[in-house]
Amino acid sequence: MSTKRKDPRAVRTQSLLKRAFIELMEEREFEQITVADISERATVKRATFYLHYKDKTDLMNQCIDETLNDLHEKVSKQVSFLGNFDFLEDQPHPSFVQLFHQIGENYPFYRALLVTNRIPTLTSGLLAFIHEFISEGMNQMEPNDQNLTANRELIIKYVESAFLEVIIWWIEKGMHLSEEEIAFQLMNLSIKGPYIHNPMKDRS
Repeated sequence: MSTKRKDPRAVRTQSLLKRAFIELMEEREFEQITVADISERATVKRATFYLHYKDKTDLMNQCIDETLNDLHEKVSKQVSFLGNFDFLEDQPHPSFVQLFHQIGENYPFYRALLVTNRIPTLTSGLLAFIHEFISEGMNQMEPNDQNLTANRELIIKYVESAFLEVIIWWIEKGMHLSEEEIAFQLMNLSIKGPYIHNPMKDRS
């Protein structure tokens, strides 16, 4: 069965429009951006814009859907190998590295729509992905609720919120830590907590 190839000209035009939109989102709020602004920045006619998108919201939502779908596809391939990984080794699990690698590859997009502008659609979509990522990991690592220190749903909510804020912080800082370093530290925090030794036990 043959698959229909996309028109290279259409792909190029959409790429120009998406890039223009992301650049403008770094400069001003979404409400202040017009289709004319996007078209001018992309060096295409307004009529051409409407051949590809209904309006600027449609363009934004397609950007978000494509980026999150790509994130889900790339990271999910690594999650299934959690059970065979030695977490005592001083290296991050590939799924954690892949998570930050995908964000790094789309840094301008995430910076514009998650930091410069906090777009609710992206925030909720990313949080939903992180929720699935954490839930799947916990279910593989410890399926027995009796071995958890708190309610499973509470733990997942706690960890996913921390993940989101760490990602935002990493983007705000210009990805100052390498993908491997931020992945390793976040993985350790998620599994071991913040302390090497329990400070309560060290008190006399």
